[in-house]
Amino acid sequence: MDISVVLATYNRAASLQITLESFAKLRIPPSLDWELFVVDNNSSDATAETAIGFIERFGSRVRYIFEGRQGRSAALNAGIAAAKGNVIAFTDDDVILDADWLAQMHRAFDDPAVSGVAGRILPLWNHPKPEWLEMDGQQAVVNFDLGSAPRWIQTAPMGANSAFRRAIFAKHGLFRLDLGVCGSKHTITCDDTEFGGRLMAAGDKILYWPDALIHHPVDPARTTKKYFVNWYYYNGVSLTRTAGLPDDVVYCLGVPRWLYRKALVDAGRWFTTIDPNKRFNRKLKTARSIGSIAESFRLSREKAKADSQTRLWGGPELSN
Repeated sequence: MDISVVLATYNRAASLQITLESFAKLRIPPSLDWELFVVDNNSSDATAETAIGFIERFGSRVRYIFEGRQGRSAALNAGIAAAKGNVIAFTDDDVILDADWLAQMHRAFDDPAVSGVAGRILPLWNHPKPEWLEMDGQQAVVNFDLGSAPRWIQTAPMGANSAFRRAIFAKHGLFRLDLGVCGSKHTITCDDTEFGGRLMAAGDKILYWPDALIHHPVDPARTTKKYFVNWYYYNGVSLTRTAGLPDDVVYCLGVPRWLYRKALVDAGRWFTTIDPNKRFNRKLKTARSIGSIAESFRLSREKAKADSQTRLWGGPELSN
C-alpha cells in the first residue's frame, strides 16, 4: 500500500458528504495504491450513514471505523493503527480536495529525506471577510499558505493537510490524547502542531508542498468576534498544555511570573490603541495570554496534587 488517508469526523455529516465527493473526483495514477479510512469519533448524527453510503458507491478502498473514545487524537490514532500505507496522510471533514491532492501528496515523498509533508490550505470564502480579520499567520480561520514553491520548513504542518511516513509513528509515537478537539468542545487544539514539533525537535525534515492543495470553506459562525476571542483564549491554554511548565523560571501563585507581565503589556496595548481593528487584534493577544495563565495555574495544581500523593504513598520508606 503506497498511501493511507485518515479522515477523522464528528457530527458533520453534511460537510463530510462534500469532502467525500471531492475524494470521488481525485485524479489518481493507476499505479498508485491507496486507501481511505473515515473514522467516526462517536457521532450522533448521520455520519455513519453518510460514510457507509459512500463506501457502497466507491468500493472497498474506503473503510469506516467507529472510535468511541471521544477526541480527535483518539480518532487519528485509531486510523493510524488500521492503516497499511507506507505514507499516512490526514485531512478533515470540512474541506474540498484539489483533484491532484493525493497524487501530489504521494509525489512529495519521492525524496527519501522527507519525513513529513505540509500541504497548502487556502480559505474558501462564501461570505465577506470581516474588515478586522488579519490573515497573516491566522489559524482561527484555517489557513496554511507559504507560497507557491516547495521548500523545507521549520513550521509544523496543519492536521487538515499533512502526511508522514509510517515509520515516523513507530519512532515518535502517536498524537497526544490530552490535545485536540474533543466532541462538540472546539477548545483544545495543537495535537497536530505538537506532533510536527516533536519531529522537528528530533531532526526529522518537513517539506512544504504547495501542489498538495486543499480548500477550506470558512464557516460564518467562525468569523465572529466572540468566536475569535474564545479561540485565542483556548489557543493560549493549548500552547501552554503542549509545552508544560518550565523549570527555570520564577513562579507566583503557580504561574510563571513573566506571564503576568506579558498579559499586562498586552492589555495595556489593547486599551491604549485607538484604531478599532488593531485594538481588537490586541484584545485577541490579551485573551491568549490569559489562557496561558489559566492553564499554568491548572497544571501547577495538578503537579502539586501529584507530588502530594507521591509523598503520601510512594515516598521512600523511613528507617527505624
